[in-house]
Amino acid sequence: MPSIKNLALVVIASLFAAETFAAPISITLTSPTSRTGVDSDSAYAMSYNYVKPEVSLNLTGWTYGVTETVVNDTCKTWKPKTKTTPKTCIAWNTKTTKTPDNKAKQVLVGNFGSSNGIGVEKASTPNHAMDNEGGYFDMVMLSFSSLVTLNSIDLGWISNDSDVSILAFNGTPGQLSPAGKSWESLLGNGWQSAGNYYNVGSSPKTVNPLNITSQYWLIGAYNPLLDSITKDTNTDYFKLQGIKVTKVVKVPEPSALVLLGLGLLSLVAVRRRKI
Repeated sequence: MPSIKNLALVVIASLFAAETFAAPISITLTSPTSRTGVDSDSAYAMSYNYVKPEVSLNLTGWTYGVTETVVNDTCKTWKPKTKTTPKTCIAWNTKTTKTPDNKAKQVLVGNFGSSNGIGVEKASTPNHAMDNEGGYFDMVMLSFSSLVTLNSIDLGWISNDSDVSILAFNGTPGQLSPAGKSWESLLGNGWQSAGNYYNVGSSPKTVNPLNITSQYWLIGAYNPLLDSITKDTNTDYFKLQGIKVTKVVKVPEPSALVLLGLGLLSLVAVRRRKI
């Protein structure tokens, strides 16, 4: 049985350990524990919940809203020219153009089965995948119950290209929600880049080489504004099938360990004086 002195030395030595990591946890995103806000089309819901013995996860989908602009297209009614005025249009056929408003909003997440994965936004194929067509930049937000390191991502269905952007949260609670913000405005405002990954493909891809730890993550179709270079302008379409994370296990605060260690050493000294 270890002596009190040896226990004290072990406690003090543990001051050098800031944090430890548990075994990797695999999460199959097409197998949620529960869903909330289920749509009339049961493939879609507003959020997905996953419960593991080590950690729980809430997943939501985000994309940009739409700005509609009405412009004159072709003339419907002309006013004939006169001796003093030219021919002029007095009524127009109009057309409406739609562009991203660069303000993230929460949308439905679709579950398309284990061989495909999950996608963002209720739409026809391929736009019900996670994509960046037209500059809309779909992303999923992963909200864990504790700090984790994101180790790898696993894409299912892919079309055209499969480049991925990832962000990790490192800010204050008021900076967490992406609602109403552009993705690039998040950088330096509570969020940091966890890398951009090109031609990921359908095999599990190791990510996060810096071993960033966070409770909140954003994973989405490649966004050149989140990259230091513009990799390409190809449109990416993919569905996210699974992820692997490692839970961060906190150790006691150093100050508490110091007090415990000193207390044990004091007890040793007292016992020696009594002998």
